[in-house]
Amino acid sequence: MGNISTPPTPSQNSGGSLPQPPSHRERDDNYAKVITQLAPRWRVIICKDGLQWILQKRSVPFPNTGTWAGKSYSTTRDALIAACSDRGLLSEPSEEQLLDALPSSFREYAKEHSRS
Repeated sequence: MGNISTPPTPSQNSGGSLPQPPSHRERDDNYAKVITQLAPRWRVIICKDGLQWILQKRSVPFPNTGTWAGKSYSTTRDALIAACSDRGLLSEPSEEQLLDALPSSFREYAKEHSRS
């Protein structure tokens, strides 16, 4: 699971502004627990309580002010993959491979990451 990394947030890519510290609010661009960004307005995060994966969509395209909102909540890898697939977010093989690399349940994921 070491190959899953947090993608840079739009504020980190803007060039002129300083990076913002990680946020603990799921709706923020710089939320600390992003698993992957699947498309400019879609990402997968770990919920703030550490109970499930959340597929989120950004309310408006960057650079407009917007927030992220949950569209699907999953405790199993297969349900997360199905939610992403249903929305056409797995067009690149690498995106599906990244999600396939997750443990089969969020409970297993949490166990693995509590030891790190």
